[in-house]
Amino acid sequence: MKSEIKYELPIFSSSLEQNPIIESKDMNMKLELIGVDENNRLKKIEIMFNTVLCNKHTAARFTPKLYDSFDRIVELVDSEWLVELKNINEEEFNYWNLKHYIIYLDEAGMFEFAAQGYKVIENEYVRRIE
Repeated sequence: MKSEIKYELPIFSSSLEQNPIIESKDMNMKLELIGVDENNRLKKIEIMFNTVLCNKHTAARFTPKLYDSFDRIVELVDSEWLVELKNINEEEFNYWNLKHYIIYLDEAGMFEFAAQGYKVIENEYVRRIE
């Protein structure tokens, strides 16, 4: 399977101020992260996955392969998971045009989304970490 890097976090997941927050509304999911960047600025990153039909979370100690997704969103091309979903219901699968996105966060584990797409909102806090 081939992975394509789509987005690199501007913060280090090893510096997260709290556990990632996951919110779900309708068919959309948001992953919220607050952490420190390379200039010691506190940032809030919101990753909004749209039209999520499936999602998975694997604990850090049970993640078998990272797919180059450490502190990055990658799209897994030719994903076995997507093939499995297509085999279950090909008509619906073709309608939704899903992609397989993965992000691995230090200590939090791997988050996977079968979704149409995503967008990222970066917010910088005023406070500097010393």
